[in-house]
Amino acid sequence: MLKKIFKKKTYIIFLPLICSLSAQEKVMIQDLDIDIKQNGLFLTLHASEPLNREFITGWLNEDWFYITIHNAIGDSIQLSSTHFSYPVLEVQNSSTAESIQLAIRIKEHIEHFEFYFSNNDRTVLAALYYPAETVLAMIDEADDEHYQSKLALRNRLINVSYFAGAALSISGILSGDGSSSNNIELSLGLIILILTYLIDNFLDKTQ
Repeated sequence: MLKKIFKKKTYIIFLPLICSLSAQEKVMIQDLDIDIKQNGLFLTLHASEPLNREFITGWLNEDWFYITIHNAIGDSIQLSSTHFSYPVLEVQNSSTAESIQLAIRIKEHIEHFEFYFSNNDRTVLAALYYPAETVLAMIDEADDEHYQSKLALRNRLINVSYFAGAALSISGILSGDGSSSNNIELSLGLIILILTYLIDNFLDKTQ
C-alpha cells in the first residue's frame, strides 16, 4: 500500500516539471514579415531559438500557402497583427500541442516556393514565386504606368509653358508703349509659345 502511494505522489510531483521542460524545448515564432516583390512574395519568420530545418514544411492549396513548424509555438498577438497588402488577402495562424501553422491567402497564383535559412537558423525565409508569364505581365503593367506618369508630367509642363508664354505676350501687348522693356516681354512670350508648340507637336512623346 505504501509503495503505491509513493508512486502516485512521485508522478504528481514530477508531472509539472516534465510539462515545463517540454514547453521550454519549443521554439517561439516571434513574428512574420511579408515583403511584396515583382516576382513573388518573401515571408520572413523570426524565432527565439534556432529552428530545426527538418521540422518545417510548406505546401500550396489553391490560393493558400501553408507553413507548419513542428515543436514550436507562436506569439499569437504579433502574428495576428502582421501587416500585409495586395496581393496578400488574409493571414491566419493556429497552434496545437505539437506545432504552429501559418496560412497566407494570396490573390496571385504561386508556381513554386523555396525555404532559406539564416546562419544561426533563427530566421527562415519562404520565397514564393509567380509563374514567368505573371512576372512578365506585371513588368509590362509597371512600364505602362511609368509611361503614363511621364506623359502626364510632360503635359503639365507643356500647359505651364503655354500659359507663361501667353501671359507674357498679352502683357507685352497691353502695356506696350514702345519701350524696349515691353518689346522684350512680348518677344520672350512669343519665343516661349513657339518653342512650346514645337516641343508639343514634333518631339517624340515617348522620350
